[in-house]
Amino acid sequence: MIKFFAPGEDGLQQSDVATQNVVWIDLHAPTPEEETLAEQIAGVDVPSRSEMAEIEETARLYKDGEALYMTAVIVTGASGSRPPVSADVTFVLTRRHLVTIRYADPSPFRKFAAHCAMQPGQCGTSELILLSLLETVVARVADILETGDTTLDELSAALFQNGDVEQASLKPAAWRPSPSAGGPPNLKAVLRKIGRVGALEAKLRQSLLTVSRLVGFFRQSDPGKGLALEHLARLVEIERDIRSLSEHSAQQSASVSFLLEATLGMIDIEQNEIIKVFSIAAVLFLPPTLVGTVYGMNFDNMPELHWTFGYPFALLLMVASTVVPYVWLKRRGWL
Repeated sequence: MIKFFAPGEDGLQQSDVATQNVVWIDLHAPTPEEETLAEQIAGVDVPSRSEMAEIEETARLYKDGEALYMTAVIVTGASGSRPPVSADVTFVLTRRHLVTIRYADPSPFRKFAAHCAMQPGQCGTSELILLSLLETVVARVADILETGDTTLDELSAALFQNGDVEQASLKPAAWRPSPSAGGPPNLKAVLRKIGRVGALEAKLRQSLLTVSRLVGFFRQSDPGKGLALEHLARLVEIERDIRSLSEHSAQQSASVSFLLEATLGMIDIEQNEIIKVFSIAAVLFLPPTLVGTVYGMNFDNMPELHWTFGYPFALLLMVASTVVPYVWLKRRGWL
C-alpha cells in the first residue's frame, strides 16, 4: 500500500495519487510496482525488507548522496490482544521528500494525520514531518511505559497488600485459574503477567535505543541544514525525552525482576506449606499405625489377645498417640 501526503490548510492531506507538492510517501508492505513509483518520485533507492533487517549500525544509519537512510525499531500491538512485536521502520529523508517503508502498522503512523491536523504548521516539510513522527513515536513509548507501571503497581498490591491475587483490581478473565493448572493457579497468572510486562519492556528499550541513534544521526546530518533553531531545539527535546524514558525503562525492569523473584518466593512458600501439612499428617498418624501394627501380630504369647478390654484399650492407645503429638505441635506453634 502506498499513500501520498501533501501539506494543506488543515495539516497533511492524504491522497492515493502523487501530486507535485507531495512531501511524504508512506509505503506499507509495498509491492515492487509501488517501490518503483516511490523511487521515481523521490529520486531515491527504496531499501528491501532484508536490508532493513540488518542489525549493524552502519547498515541502519547512512547517507547516500543527499538522502539520509535511517532505520528504527518501533513496537506495535502493545495494546492489543496479540503479543506485541518489534517492527523495523525505515525513514528516507531528502530535502523535498520523506519516504517511510514499513511492514507493520504501528499506532503512531495511524494517528499521525490527526496529530498534524492539530498542528498543521509542524508538518509542512519533509524534515518537520520526520520530527513530528519521532515525537509521536516517543510519546507512544511513554504511554506504554505508564501502562506498564500501572500493571506493576496492581501486581505489587495483589502480592503484598491484598493477600490474594484474585482480589486485585484487574480484569477477571486475565486472572481466572486454569482447571488443569498445577500448583497455585493465582500465582501462575501473576508470573504470566509479569512475563508479558517484562517482554514488552525489553522491546521498548530496544526501540528507544534505535530511535536515540536515529535522532543523533539526523541532528548531525541535517541535509542542507534546513532545520531552524527552534526545530533543532525540538530534536534536543526528543533526545532528552528518550534519555528520561530509558532511565524509566531501566527502573521498570528492576521492578519486574523484583516482582518475579517475590512471586517465585511465594510459590516456594506455598509449596512448603503443602509439604508441611503432609509432614505433620505423617507425624500424627505414625504412632497409631505403630500401635495397630503391634496388635495386629498373631503370636500365641500375647496376653492382650484374650483380654476382655484389649480392643477398647488398643483404640484408646491409638487416639492418645495421635492427640499427644498434636497438642505438642500446637504448643510449639507449628500448626
